[in-house]
Amino acid sequence: MQVLKDSSAYRLALKDKIMDTAMQAFVRQGIRAVRMDDIAQQLGISKRTLYEIYEDKEELLLQSIKKYNEQRVAALTEYAAQGHNVIDIVLEAYRIKLAETRMVNPVFFSDIIKYPKVEKYIKNMREYSRDKFVLFINKGIQEGYFKKSKNLNLIPLLMDAVGDYIMSNQLLQHYPVGELFSCFYLLPLRGLCTEQGIRKLDEAIAKIQ
Repeated sequence: MQVLKDSSAYRLALKDKIMDTAMQAFVRQGIRAVRMDDIAQQLGISKRTLYEIYEDKEELLLQSIKKYNEQRVAALTEYAAQGHNVIDIVLEAYRIKLAETRMVNPVFFSDIIKYPKVEKYIKNMREYSRDKFVLFINKGIQEGYFKKSKNLNLIPLLMDAVGDYIMSNQLLQHYPVGELFSCFYLLPLRGLCTEQGIRKLDEAIAKIQ
């Protein structure tokens, strides 16, 4: 029985290690440039062992992205639970995303659309996030930082459309990440803010910079 427990614990640890190693390689080199052979060799395991855990590269990529998203959501949830207001939370999400994107090879984003399972997962996450975003904006309205609007559901749709344009036109390869994210993320957010929200936002941005 102990042997089985040890074996199960080892396999779980190996599964996580594979995801971490693969994700680092994907974001550094781009997805298509990384082979399963490369990952197995870097970990010092056989390719057979790797394929016993992940049936192909797309499944490994999918699970790695899911793990990353879960960690990011958990981090922001914990941050929000510490009593921060909506402006602080938005800027924390911005800081995390900006740091992440600066470390990622732009090819990674253009490669993602070549993997249907991953693209479908991202689409589903977007739809889920839109509802959460509207609830978040309503919370900001109650706190006095965001203005009331009859078309809150339109805001995340437009932001997603801008994000798609950035990725499909590979703008990350032509413009600084900070400039793109400021135009894509901070300017629309500023338009949502009340005077109180604008003051709070400017103060928070100054601290980040």
